[in-house]
Amino acid sequence: MTVLMALGAVGAVLPLIGRRNHTGRVRWAHLCMGTVMAAMVAFGTNPSVVLISIFALVAAAVHVTAHRPNRTRSIPCAVDLTCMAVLLMMLAPMHSHSEPQTATQHQHGTASDPRIAAVLLLMGWMAVTIQLLRKNPPGRRVTAGSALMILGMAPMVL
Repeated sequence: MTVLMALGAVGAVLPLIGRRNHTGRVRWAHLCMGTVMAAMVAFGTNPSVVLISIFALVAAAVHVTAHRPNRTRSIPCAVDLTCMAVLLMMLAPMHSHSEPQTATQHQHGTASDPRIAAVLLLMGWMAVTIQLLRKNPPGRRVTAGSALMILGMAPMVL
């Protein structure tokens, strides 16, 4: 699990390696994603770290899309930032419970498992990444970085 999350951190900064034509906003957004993934490797799903990570990811997504002239290069980055933030929002309450439910406890009503929605979000994230690759190729490193981040976020669903 930690190895996959570490691969996600590598994937977050992979588009920056060897590229000099990124704007400062995109560079900072990728560094933000890498920092969040590294924090998840180091601290796990600590609720305070998750909350700070969600705020940082949303702020970075807003910041990266605010630059009008270079919006086409920022779209794949904004998709990654937004999907990571939504996954953390959906799954943070599930991982923050300290006592697991036992077989003797029962629930009333119908509640859906947030992991199902998280799996659907991961699949949608991958579909959007593939569509962006086909429609307006952002580059192999950007696509590989997104795929590694999706792989790195997959353990959160389990």
